[in-house]
Parts: sequence; C-alpha cells; structure tokens
Amino acid sequence: MGTATIALVAWLLAGVPEAGAPPAPGDAPGSFVAKTLSVRGETFQYSVYLPPGYRRGRAWPVILALHGAGSRGTDGLRPRKQSLAEAAQMHPERYPALLVLPQCPPERDWTGEVADFVLEALERTLVEYGGDRQQVYLAGQSMGAKGALQLAARSPDRFAAVLAVAGRHPDRPAVARLKALPLWLWHGDADTVAPVTESRSLVEQLKAAGSSSIRYTELSGLGHDIFDTVYLDEAVSTWLFSQRRSK
Repeated sequence: MGTATIALVAWLLAGVPEAGAPPAPGDAPGSFVAKTLSVRGETFQYSVYLPPGYRRGRAWPVILALHGAGSRGTDGLRPRKQSLAEAAQMHPERYPALLVLPQCPPERDWTGEVADFVLEALERTLVEYGGDRQQVYLAGQSMGAKGALQLAARSPDRFAAVLAVAGRHPDRPAVARLKALPLWLWHGDADTVAPVTESRSLVEQLKAAGSSSIRYTELSGLGHDIFDTVYLDEAVSTWLFSQRRSK
C-alpha cells in the first residue's frame, strides 16, 4: 500500500463530515478550498471548487481539470485561473459540479507520481465532499489534454466522459483503452503549439479501433488558445453532464 493510500485511509478513519451538514468553516459555496497531499514524501498542491448552492447530503458531479504547462508551480493558485474554472464561476448554472484542480510541479507532466497524486486527490474529494461516482468527468487543456487522455487510459472505468482541448495525444497503445469512453476532442486548425494533426490522428485511430463515442470539433482559423471558446460553449457542459457511468 502506497504512502498516499495509507494517509488517505487514516484520514477516512478519522471521520468525514456528516451528510446533510453545511460546509465546514472556510468551505463556503462558490469558493476555492486549498488542499495538500503527500505522495512518497513529496507534497503536492490542489484546490477544490465548491459550486454556489453546495451543501452536503446530495451526490455532486465532479470534474477533474488538468491545466496546461503555464500553470505549473507550487503555489496551488494558478490552476484556479484555467478556463474551465473561470467558466464554472461565470456560468454556475451550466457547471453545477465540484472541481478538482491539481497543480503539476515545475518541469513535470501528468505522469508517474504526479498522476498518482491526481487520482488520490480525486478520491479524497469524492469522499470528503460527497461526489457522485457515476458522474466523474475529466477535462484537460494543452499539456493537460494529453494528461487527461493518459489518465483516462490508465483508469478508464473511473470516468464518465473526457474532454481534451488543444493537446498532443498518447501513442497508439492507449487507444484500445480509450475506445469505449465518451470523448470530445477540440482543436484549432491554426495551432502552432500542438499541431492539429495530433487530434486528427487520434480520432482516426479511435474510429479504426471501433469507437462509436468519439466527437471531434475543429475550429477554422483559430490557434492554440481556444480554451475559453470551448468551455463557454453551452453545448460542451450539456454534453458533459449528460454522460453517466453505469453502476
């Protein structure tokens, strides 16, 4: 059993807030809650966003959002500025969900121990804040798009749907593990950071593997920074929350 898992078990045994209770002091609806988690001796930062109207006693959808390279760090704050978090604050009626916002350390990506930390942070949030395990969604932008698909391929039974925006994508071995998941890929055809061929190739591979749940939207004339365009599109949140995992 890993260090992070042992710590999580101990935390659970200490007790979680009673169902139906109001949020703890500092856990105000419509706000970010700062969190830390240690994995094999390394401390990572993440935030949980509680939607307006949040109250214990119901099962809340959960979105795990992976940021791009520019938000890496150790302050725990930069992931709160990514486009999904800002869209959720601007349109809470479209995103009635808990957001899990991990921060990737400098010079790292969403693999290895960082991926272990992300999954532990998600699990802790599900338990602590009453997340609905049938409505756990994974979203990523830029570096986070590749990370989201890698994480989904690692744990495909954990997520109800995946949204990947303007990213480079995993190699062919991941395709077989992704083909049954509802996926929506977005890319600008003028992207000079992550070439649009990355998404086109993955879509072709998924279709060849038999995927019937892949969606792809290519935005003509737009470059890498399409994140606001995507998350502010009401069709995106409508599609996301219409997906549910079977029990």
